[in-house]
Amino acid sequence: MRRDYYAVLGVAATAAPREVRQAYRRLARQYSPDVNFWDAQAHALFEEIAEAYRVLADPSARALYDRFGAGAVAGAPLAAGRRGEDAHVSVELSFAQVVRGAGLTVGVARFSPCEDCGARGHAAGGRCAACAGRGVRRCVEPVNVVIPPGMDTGVQIRVAGQGHAGPYGGPRGDLIVSTRVAEHPFFRRKGDGVHCELPISAWEALQGARIRVPTPAGEAVLVVPPGTTGGQVFRLRGQGLPKLAAEGTGDLYVTIRLDVPTGLDARTHELVRELERLMPMEPRRGFDRYRGGAA
Repeated sequence: MRRDYYAVLGVAATAAPREVRQAYRRLARQYSPDVNFWDAQAHALFEEIAEAYRVLADPSARALYDRFGAGAVAGAPLAAGRRGEDAHVSVELSFAQVVRGAGLTVGVARFSPCEDCGARGHAAGGRCAACAGRGVRRCVEPVNVVIPPGMDTGVQIRVAGQGHAGPYGGPRGDLIVSTRVAEHPFFRRKGDGVHCELPISAWEALQGARIRVPTPAGEAVLVVPPGTTGGQVFRLRGQGLPKLAAEGTGDLYVTIRLDVPTGLDARTHELVRELERLMPMEPRRGFDRYRGGAA
């Protein structure tokens, strides 16, 4: 069975004649018998490349091939309808769109059926000038894309039947949507887990507190126990992002940042010294034994 001629030359079905010619010249130099004299496989590839170019370089032969396949060029018509190539587009998503999902309308540059000739490639009097006889024209058209919750940067969505139209009324390929998620000023994402920092006062750390914490979906209450220190991490289950490939939701990890008051006056200095006398602490006890690198 013959390979697809476009695949042999490594070009799209909508490639312009110049692209076809350039691809042939590049491959012909690489697999020429003059360069690969003893390589039988290279000889066979060269013959396949030459056959593909012979058909695709001839507008009439290429039109038959696009309509009916390789058999039509040899005189035995096959089923019509060459599928178009896949189209690609990139979109940037906000953090809120990742949380809830979204419906977007994306402008896609793609080949669509030529309206002037009804995708036939020819009009009254000869070849259609609007599409150069290919039956398709490049244009930018709106396509609706559904973004599911939990999308991440680099994940692709395939929208069936929204890619390039095939030549001469052939079906469309698919649209491949690549996503990029914008950074958030408060939340940091790691998979379906979300991390954030929560500033608390020295008094909240000492006495404990119930604090309302923003979450991707709204807010939750975090119970900070008495004696909490800076750097502690609390896990709020089910308060992260929706899982893209499974049911459920990730977790939110809250790191405590202790805010220490500054700009104390004489009165508050005295209160702090009094607190120090009432609550003596030795946070660096035992440090002496580590001097000089001792273990």
